[in-house]
Amino acid sequence: MPPQETRSTLRTPDGLSLSTWHYPSPAPRARVVLVHGYADHVGRYPHVIEALTGAGYDCHALDLRGHGHSEGVRGHVHRFGDYLEDLDLFLAELPDDPLPRFLFGHSLGGLLSLRYVLHRPDAFAALAVSSPYLHLATDIHFLKEAVATAASHLAPKLLTKSPLEAKALSHDPAMVEAYVADPLVFKTFNARWFFEARHAQEEVLERAGEIRLPVLFLIGSADPIAQPERSRQVFERLGSEDKTLKVYDGFLHEVLNEIGKEEVIRDLIEWLDGRGS
Repeated sequence: MPPQETRSTLRTPDGLSLSTWHYPSPAPRARVVLVHGYADHVGRYPHVIEALTGAGYDCHALDLRGHGHSEGVRGHVHRFGDYLEDLDLFLAELPDDPLPRFLFGHSLGGLLSLRYVLHRPDAFAALAVSSPYLHLATDIHFLKEAVATAASHLAPKLLTKSPLEAKALSHDPAMVEAYVADPLVFKTFNARWFFEARHAQEEVLERAGEIRLPVLFLIGSADPIAQPERSRQVFERLGSEDKTLKVYDGFLHEVLNEIGKEEVIRDLIEWLDGRGS
């Protein structure tokens, strides 16, 4: 049975309305905050939310600015810190109770989550990420990068066709078809976002040793979007004594929407179960 859903909105200091969702568990023992990826939105993960609430975790999620039902230029962010401040606002609306809080981010959400705990080390009891966007799996041609650099400064809200192909996400044809048909999934790319994200990637790589809380990495060995090697590198640099890396052989970028996703979700829940919940 799908979990009960409560939808709300919050207003950012720069005037955007962000859509948020709350999914209670019948017998909650902890809270999980979910953060989606680029061009993504909360509504693509009902199976994950259902599994988490069924396992005793209240789930809380928001569509990032410029994504899903939230306002903002699609995919655009003036500075990466806007995401962190939006998450601050979101956390402030959660119940003030003794339930442990866990953060779980996918792709861009994984990058955001890692950077968030660097700046807010006491906000969560543990962190899990899937396919964190810590480095592109393929290099960008230097000329294209030079053009994008200029665009990010001269026309920061300019949108161009996204290089992301749906078939890079999963081997499941039904998931790929649904992604292509989803009206909330945008097919554009924003240069300012790219360079803000890259600066965040550099900071996470440089400061990974400062992260001390329990961390779980879930990555696909064949991810053609977020470089698996960089995820391993950042994982090895983490300062956490309690850290776990799960690699799924042959999986593409969206390990939670792959053929065999049940194993990934089971691993996530088992790991959460062992972290003070």
